[in-house]
Amino acid sequence: MERIASFLPAPEPIPLPAPVWLLQTLLFVTFVLHIIPMNMTLGGLVILARSEMSGRASEPMRCWITGYLPVTVAFTVTTGVAPLLFLQVLYGQLFFPAAVIIAWAWFAVIIALLLGYYGIYAYALASDKLGRWKGWVIIGSTVLFLYVAFAFNNVITLMSTPFRWWELWQERNPSVHFNLNIWEPTLFPRFGHFVLGAVAVAGLIAALYGAFLHRKGEEAGKELVKNGVPWFVGATVLNYFVGAVFLFTHEQAVWRTFIGGDMLATVLLWGGVVLSVIALVFAVIGRRVERPFNFVVIATVLTLLSIVAMAGVKFMVRSLLIARHAPLFNLKDVPVQPQWGIIALFVVLLLAGLWTVAWMLLQLQRAYAKKGQTA
Repeated sequence: MERIASFLPAPEPIPLPAPVWLLQTLLFVTFVLHIIPMNMTLGGLVILARSEMSGRASEPMRCWITGYLPVTVAFTVTTGVAPLLFLQVLYGQLFFPAAVIIAWAWFAVIIALLLGYYGIYAYALASDKLGRWKGWVIIGSTVLFLYVAFAFNNVITLMSTPFRWWELWQERNPSVHFNLNIWEPTLFPRFGHFVLGAVAVAGLIAALYGAFLHRKGEEAGKELVKNGVPWFVGATVLNYFVGAVFLFTHEQAVWRTFIGGDMLATVLLWGGVVLSVIALVFAVIGRRVERPFNFVVIATVLTLLSIVAMAGVKFMVRSLLIARHAPLFNLKDVPVQPQWGIIALFVVLLLAGLWTVAWMLLQLQRAYAKKGQTA
C-alpha cells in the first residue's frame, strides 16, 4: 500500500466540470454508443479474415461487410473519442500512468489503426488490383485492429491494478518500454470475451440487414440471414464459457458480487445472460422460417439490451477492482466546479451529431439501394 501511495499521481488541480455521477453517466452512454460500430468493425474483420483463409466466403456476406467497413471504422474512431475523454477526466490518475508504463505498445495503437484503415480501404476499393494479395491485406488489417483492442485491454486492466505498475516498470527490462500487462490473469479472458462479442454482433447485424433485404424480396437477404446467424450463435455460445473464465479469474471478493453478493450486479450479469439466450432462440428460429424479419429484429433488440447490461457489469468490475487495489483513489475527494454551459453544449452537440449520423446512414442506404437498382 505504501509503495502504491508513493507513485500514485496527485489528482488534477483543475476541478471536475460536472458532478461525478453525471460524468460517469456520460461515460457509460457514450461507451454504449461506441461499442456498436466497434463490434461491427472488429467482428466484421474477423469474419472476413476467416472467410479469406478458408476460401469459402459467402459473396453476399463478403460484399455486405466490405461495403460497411470504411464507414464503421470512421464511426468507431469518432464515437470512441468521447468515452476515452470521460475516462481520462474521471480516472486520469490511473489511466495515464498505465498508458505511460506500456509506452511504445500504447503509441503503436496509432500506427496500427492507420495501417489497418489503409488496408481496409485497399481491400474495399481496389480489391481487383490487389489480386492474390487481397486476402493477406484484410488478414493484416484484422491483426492490426485486434492489436488495437488488445492494447486497450492492457491499459484498462493495468489502470485497475496499480500494484503491477512497479512490477512492470522496475522488475522487467525498463529499457524495452514495451511493457504489456500479460501477467494479469484476467487479460486474455477479457480480450477473448471482447472479440467474441464483436463477432457475435457483426454476425447478427448481417442477419438483420439480410432480413430487411428478404422482406423487400431480394434473394441475397436470405443468404445473409443464413450465414450471419451461425456467426452470432457460435460466437455467443463460446462466449458463455470464455465469460465464465473471465469472471472467475478475478479474486473471490469480485466474482462473488455477481452471484448474489450485490443485487444490482447479480441482476445485470444474469439478466444480460438470459437476454442473450432468448436472443439466440429467436435468431435460430429466424434462420429456419420463410419470413425471418420479426424474429431477427427481436433477437437484435434483446442483444442490444444484453450489451447495455454487460456494459454495466464491466463498469462495476472496474469500480470494484479500483476500490480494492487503489483505495487511495477516491472520486469523492476530487473537487467539482460545475460548468453547466459546457455540459449543455456537449449534450446539444452529441444529439446533433447522432441526428447527423442517422441522416448520413439513411443517405448511404438510399445510395446503395439506387446503385443496386441501376445494376
